[in-house]
Amino acid sequence: MPAFNEEENLAATVEDFLTTLAGMEHRIVVVNDGSPDGTGRVLDDLAERHPGRVIAVHHQVNQGYGGAVRTGIAAALDQTDMRRILLTDSDGQFRAEDLLTFLQVQRDERADGVIGYRKHRADPFMRKVNAWIWTQLNRVLLRTRSRDVDCAYKLLDRKLLDDLTLTGEAAAISPELLAKIGAGYTRIVEHPVSHYPRQHGHQTGASIRVILRSLTSLAGVYRDLVRDGLKWRRTRRALTPDDPLLAVVTGLAAVLSVVAAIYYFNQGVVLSYKDAVSHVLIAARVVDSPTAGVAQLGGVWLPLPHVLAVPFVWIEWFYTTGMASSIVSMVSFVITVRYLYKIADGMAGTRWAGVAAAAVFALNTNALYLQATPMTESLLFACIAGAVYHLQEWCRTGRYGQIALSSMWTVLATLTRYEGWVLCLAVTCVVGYTALRRWRGYTHIEANLIFFSVIAYSGIAAWCGWNWIIFGNPLYWQVGEYAKPSLWVTDGDQTVGDIVVSAQTYLIAMADDIGYVTLGLAALGVILYFARHRIHAATLAPYALLGFLPFYIFTLYAGQRPLHVTEIHGDLYNVRFGMVMALGAAVFAGFLVAYVKQARPFVAVAVAATVLAVPGTKTLEEPVAYLDSPGGRIDVGSATWLKENYDGGRVLMQNFGNELVTFQSQLPLGEIIYEGSFRMWEPALEDPLKSKVRWIYMRSSQGAEDGVYKSLHNTPVLNENYQLLYQDADRLIYRAIRTETVR
Repeated sequence: MPAFNEEENLAATVEDFLTTLAGMEHRIVVVNDGSPDGTGRVLDDLAERHPGRVIAVHHQVNQGYGGAVRTGIAAALDQTDMRRILLTDSDGQFRAEDLLTFLQVQRDERADGVIGYRKHRADPFMRKVNAWIWTQLNRVLLRTRSRDVDCAYKLLDRKLLDDLTLTGEAAAISPELLAKIGAGYTRIVEHPVSHYPRQHGHQTGASIRVILRSLTSLAGVYRDLVRDGLKWRRTRRALTPDDPLLAVVTGLAAVLSVVAAIYYFNQGVVLSYKDAVSHVLIAARVVDSPTAGVAQLGGVWLPLPHVLAVPFVWIEWFYTTGMASSIVSMVSFVITVRYLYKIADGMAGTRWAGVAAAAVFALNTNALYLQATPMTESLLFACIAGAVYHLQEWCRTGRYGQIALSSMWTVLATLTRYEGWVLCLAVTCVVGYTALRRWRGYTHIEANLIFFSVIAYSGIAAWCGWNWIIFGNPLYWQVGEYAKPSLWVTDGDQTVGDIVVSAQTYLIAMADDIGYVTLGLAALGVILYFARHRIHAATLAPYALLGFLPFYIFTLYAGQRPLHVTEIHGDLYNVRFGMVMALGAAVFAGFLVAYVKQARPFVAVAVAATVLAVPGTKTLEEPVAYLDSPGGRIDVGSATWLKENYDGGRVLMQNFGNELVTFQSQLPLGEIIYEGSFRMWEPALEDPLKSKVRWIYMRSSQGAEDGVYKSLHNTPVLNENYQLLYQDADRLIYRAIRTETVR
């Protein structure tokens, strides 16, 4: 206990501990920090009355709180053999009874230390504010995790304090202590402690002199921690990376990502895809909807991209520009480039193969456009690349940490897009085959498959369970009202039932997205890789990147999803599906580089060929073509009218097929009743007036009428209570005649 001018509080505080600890081996060290009042006299009296139990230490001159704590710790270590040491104050604001609880918590948790936090702080309001600011400052600067960094109730194992050097002054001593004891492999837990009002005297911690001294000392503590490598290890590692070339590639990828995003943002095409708009809307409706909550994540599109965007949609600008989701894509792009570098480097054993692979992908205009949008492909690419790299490392080393990381990236992929489910199956096959070749024992094969699958397949199981809970069918994502292939695959599609046309279509889509030159280099790389490594267990992982080729050909053949290319269908639709093969193309083209003499010049040639060989940005041409079509212009026209004329009130509007109108009209999402509005949608379709609907939007496209049109068009409830204000080729907008009844 440090004590400064605690003449009236010291005796009661020490007696409280003496009484509570009676029957237990203990020592109480009190440091009189040069108090000008009678604190020293009271302390000596306590030590005389309780010899061996109270140890008195005196500073002739005041050294401050930090100095008193250091002296007390030194005395406890030198003059006692106690295994546990409690650091507390002598002002009576803490009670000894909490120490018994802390001892029990330490035993139960097998903790090296128990750090107290004041759940109900008995201090004036401004002192609480200052304490909160101080705690947040230390969390940012020193990375302390304590919720109450200066709480004077800390139970520590003696080993944490042996050989520990503390230099902090005033209030900086406590965060320094927490930062240093938390830097090693220690188990520190937090537990609430009671806090009572001070009965006598006054606190000195809020004085300007003490605050300035604390801040100055904290800066010194931070400097020492960085110097000793106890903090900001990642920053230090980034400044001196193990692979400087990878650091350069990562930095260039980040710059390229930002530049591309700014370019496409200025072009006004970030939200050209209707699906891009839908992804932003889903994330926003989790926090702003008549029935806001996680159920708004739906049951068709997988949830991870929307969950990651939720923290950003709170900010209006991020929502209205789509950047809330684009940020996720941009970060994913940089991660993908890093992992492609590392995969190719591992395949060929040369960093220049990694540079070539990274460049082939990063300079692809389709990859750059998709990473600037809220589309989910970029996040999928990052998950695939991460899963394959760590799988490659496991195949090479057999380390279980690597297969665990691969399974974690895989489960993220399965929660991003359904291609992730294909990845999961492909990686499972690699794990099983590698275990078979390496150990040739059933037990080892089973153990490795279970170790991988428990995590990797948990996302698929969770999604099916979610669909079962929310929609009553674990396969709703495949057979639900808005998931049926018939919604997109038209009758007479040339690919359905024709495996040759399906293969041709996907090959053309790959060439549109990646370029024939890059595909040719990648094909040669695959042949060379196979010739050198066959299907050896240690080198099998990169083949997993090729599994998407047969999958997509089969989905086209089976009519599960449509993909149109100009050469066969006369238009573009879902041409971005070919981009998933850019990952395999990049690493195998990079591998080819390693076996060409004078590789460095060839890297430049390969990069130039990639840039020149991609035939435009097909992934951008497709959505722009829709916006220029009659349907796109009608969507924009009705959205513009709504934006200019909407004057408040609930809106009844189906989301499916009208996403662009919902977003561009900037209607408040909390006022829109749509098919995802639980227990509100169907009653509103039956009687919108009773549901207080003021505006009704419906689509009357022949053969593609929306649910609002089918339920309400030409019904008495619509004709008698609502007035048609807007009509074009196939859009109708109504407003209630008597607006006061629906406000």
